[in-house]
Formats: sequence, C-alpha cells, structure tokens
Amino acid sequence: MPELIEKACIQFMDMVTDSGGGTMFQVPFNPAQLCFEAGREREDRREPGIRGRKVRLKMKLIFDKSLEQGSVQEETEQFLEAARDPLKRRVVFQWDKLCFDGLLEQMSAVYEMFAEDGKPVRARIDLAIGSRSGSMASEEWYRDYKELFSIKG
Repeated sequence: MPELIEKACIQFMDMVTDSGGGTMFQVPFNPAQLCFEAGREREDRREPGIRGRKVRLKMKLIFDKSLEQGSVQEETEQFLEAARDPLKRRVVFQWDKLCFDGLLEQMSAVYEMFAEDGKPVRARIDLAIGSRSGSMASEEWYRDYKELFSIKG
C-alpha cells in the first residue's frame, strides 16, 4: 500500500527576523497544478548592470465546502489576513519533499460558489511566490530548473 502524502502547507514568516514562528496553514486540497517559471530579473536601477536569476512558483488553492454546504469565508479570510501582514511577506510552501521558500509577489481571491442563503461555499486563491533575490535557494532552484528543462541531445 503506497504511503499517503500529507497535505501541502504554507507558512507566512517574518522577513525582518527570518524567524520560523510564522502563521501556518494546511491547504484544504492539495494543489492540482503548480507552475514554475524561471528567468532573469530586470536590471536594478540602484545597481545598473546587475541582474539576478528569478524563479517563481504559481499555484491555485481551492477552499471547498460545497458538499456539506458549509461556509469557506472564515478560513479564506484568515488566509488573506496572514498574507496582508506587511512584515510576513516571506512564504514557505511545502508539500511532501517539495519546499519553496520565497517572497509573496501576487495574490488574488475569488469566491466562486454560494449556497442558497448566500454564504460562500467555494473560494479560489491564486498565489505567486518569487525566489528571494541573491539567495542560495534562488540559485539552487534556477540550476535545478535549467537542468530539468534543458534539451538533452
């Protein structure tokens, strides 16, 4: 019998202290899709000629209680509240052996389905997490990405 993979989790951490005491969320449903992008960052105006590599992870998170007609508003709002904290822009996404540590770049939330009484029963949150510029993690991710998607002849 195969070992069950635990649900993915996301942790919002303090950028300044880099502490591990951030707000942790277990994702209700594992993401159906993860999108990795890699490329060069735009040139920094403060340091002309200096460009780094950028790796970005995009995902869609689904909050769904449509079968039991329960509201997803509370858990969705808690997630959004943690993401709005300006000091906790560092985000760590972990799912089984995959761990991506970066900065929250974009987020949007949509309530997609409502019960007859008007309460939201399904929500989707789209996230984009970018690698931290100049970090070893960024360089390692770029190297792995390049190796994974290079044409082998």
